[in-house]
Amino acid sequence: MENNLKKNVIWNTIGVTLNSFNSLFFLIIINRINGIDDGGIFSFAFSLACLLFVIGIYAGRTYQVSDIRDELNDSEYLVHKFLTCAIMMVVCLMYILFKQYSVEKNIIIITLSLYKCLEAFSDTLYGYMQKKDKLYLCGISQTVKSLISIIAFFLVDLLTKNLILSCVSLVIINLLVIIFFDRPVSNKAMYKEIIKMSRVFNLFKRGFTVFAFSFLAIYIVNVPKYTIDGLMNNSFQTIFNIIVMPATVISLCGQYIMGPILTELVDVYNKKDYFKFKSLIYKIIKIIVLFGFVVEIGAWLLGIPVLSLVYAIDLAAYRYDLMIIILGAIFYALANVFSTGLITMRKNNMQLVIYVSSAIIGWVLSNLLIRKLGIDGAMYAYFGTMLWHGLLYTFYFGYEYKKMSQ
Repeated sequence: MENNLKKNVIWNTIGVTLNSFNSLFFLIIINRINGIDDGGIFSFAFSLACLLFVIGIYAGRTYQVSDIRDELNDSEYLVHKFLTCAIMMVVCLMYILFKQYSVEKNIIIITLSLYKCLEAFSDTLYGYMQKKDKLYLCGISQTVKSLISIIAFFLVDLLTKNLILSCVSLVIINLLVIIFFDRPVSNKAMYKEIIKMSRVFNLFKRGFTVFAFSFLAIYIVNVPKYTIDGLMNNSFQTIFNIIVMPATVISLCGQYIMGPILTELVDVYNKKDYFKFKSLIYKIIKIIVLFGFVVEIGAWLLGIPVLSLVYAIDLAAYRYDLMIIILGAIFYALANVFSTGLITMRKNNMQLVIYVSSAIIGWVLSNLLIRKLGIDGAMYAYFGTMLWHGLLYTFYFGYEYKKMSQ
């Protein structure tokens, strides 16, 4: 275990980071080669594909890796993944039939959903590797996919200026890496056993809470994008996505900080050292707030000039919007920290209520404010949703901790 620890941490961090910022590079390429309207189509399609991706992974790799009681065997997890990926693509097709977009937009949505579907399939293969303490192989796979995908996307788009062909290149790269790397490597870590479909279907029930959390988490972050799609043109979709992109940095910061401390957090909770448990939570909170404050200053001084330069769009009118988005992202990162603490305390049911309420608030704010204020309304809706979400988690964690420590 210890021999692979360093490799696991380094490669997993590189892979996850590159994978998280893929869409940023794709959007830069599209804006500079195809223009702001194509950028808007891609941004929406990618956001929708990320939401559908949650159906593809369903309970996710965490459930698979933590299955120490062998509720499902390796073969059954693979069959379950085939089912969830199929459901994901069926939902995608039903959605575009309902919305009746242009042929080009439909094809881009299908292609990017297929790209994320293959990513969801890889997640189960990564699970086999991780259970054998070979998480570094997952990181290498993600790194290779990300780098080659960016290069291929750029070259295809540069040569053809065709967004559909560029998106198709992403599917091809993902498929090739699965065939020539993920599958052969995972085969060595996978045990092929008898498949019982009753156990496979039962995972849908057992993993529903995790799925609901993940789905709503993606939805509340992206709900202004879905509303913009129905009310405004593609250029505004691009602008919103550019302004909201720095918020990803805040979220990643929270993940990086929480990762190394998570084991200690679980340990002190199991030892009933509740004071230290709370101290660890608030230590992470302080780091995120401090980091967010630094990002706010940097965004005020350099954010808009840098974003305008990188994306080749004049964003001077959106400086205050950028400040609001980053502040909202800080509240969302804080909510995620409190959520981790509550999951450790096994307090999940009320969290689902919080997510549902945040999704409703996000939908209401987005529809009201975007109709009245346009793109500025999208920024305010994002901030309002994140503020609501963060405050609910703050109060709920305080309530549960007070009960626990009495």
